[in-house]
Amino acid sequence: MSQWLSRNRSKLEHALRMTVACLAAYACAEALGLPEAFWATITALMVMQSNVGGTLKAALERFIGSLLGALYGSAIVHFIPHSDEWTRAGALILAVAPLSYLAAINAGFRIAPMTAIIVLLGNIGASLGPLGFAERRVLEVGLGCTVGLLVSMLVVPVRAARSVLETASKVTRLLAEQLETLADSDDIPQERLSALVTQTLQGLHGLETSVGEAARERRSRLTDLPDPEPLLWTLMRLRHDVASIRQDVGKPGQEAFEDLAAKEWRSVARTAAAHLRALADSLENRQPPEEQSEAMIQAIGAYHAAIDAMKRSTQTQNLTTENLWWLAGTGFALEQLHRDINDLSDRVRGFSKAR
Repeated sequence: MSQWLSRNRSKLEHALRMTVACLAAYACAEALGLPEAFWATITALMVMQSNVGGTLKAALERFIGSLLGALYGSAIVHFIPHSDEWTRAGALILAVAPLSYLAAINAGFRIAPMTAIIVLLGNIGASLGPLGFAERRVLEVGLGCTVGLLVSMLVVPVRAARSVLETASKVTRLLAEQLETLADSDDIPQERLSALVTQTLQGLHGLETSVGEAARERRSRLTDLPDPEPLLWTLMRLRHDVASIRQDVGKPGQEAFEDLAAKEWRSVARTAAAHLRALADSLENRQPPEEQSEAMIQAIGAYHAAIDAMKRSTQTQNLTTENLWWLAGTGFALEQLHRDINDLSDRVRGFSKAR
């Protein structure tokens, strides 16, 4: 039971926040005497995201979209006659088309055309008048957005910045695992490697979303963590480094390289993987990373020494031009990997200093 609770803790906390938000929004709507309390309740439920930054974004978009839809729909009702089916259909087109285009530009505003339709066709709008109905709808939605945001900040709050660190740690481990898979097997398991590549891309997409949410938290003074965007770009460069190495390792025609320099290359890959795993632990635990650059320098130096020994012994004379280019390119890729790992270490150190 305890293991199940541990694995599903974040889901249970999110369910708790959503439940509290719904109850709080309903209670506030009843206290204010709003006749359609369900709008505030539904809004509080819809804006509740997995972290504060996401909830802030959803609340702002839903409130602005509802306000825009209510005002534009009220203007259509007031200025466009719609007493019969044909004129009502024309008014509906005028109400929906521009707002749907806006929603296509920014999906966060998809509530705007829905609100305009309710203002135009709803029975309550006819009894209250367009402006009265728009005012009530904005009040209900604004109440739901406010309650959802407050609950997100006060009830077991989860900052997007924490999601950034957790996801970045996961991506870093996946990159390390790719290097280990390449280095630890003569017959590289392509199915396993493809799965790791897919998981890495998915992790980077999730990290990009979390970085945007964390940026909103920083602008709202909800966190003092450094700007997470440089961390995202560093991990993207590292993914490219690993992809470049992965595309060449095991390529047909590299048997000569395998015979002459495989040991040194694999040593660099394992050293880089160990460094990445240590950085992943530092991200997860918010601890400053240990200095491990010297080990990478020594491993890369051993690789270059092996290549130089091949040249002195004339072993490279039997290699094709493609093999020679591959040897030079691999050395460059390993050095670039080293530079980007050092950059990641600097980023991790900056996060460990923040609160």
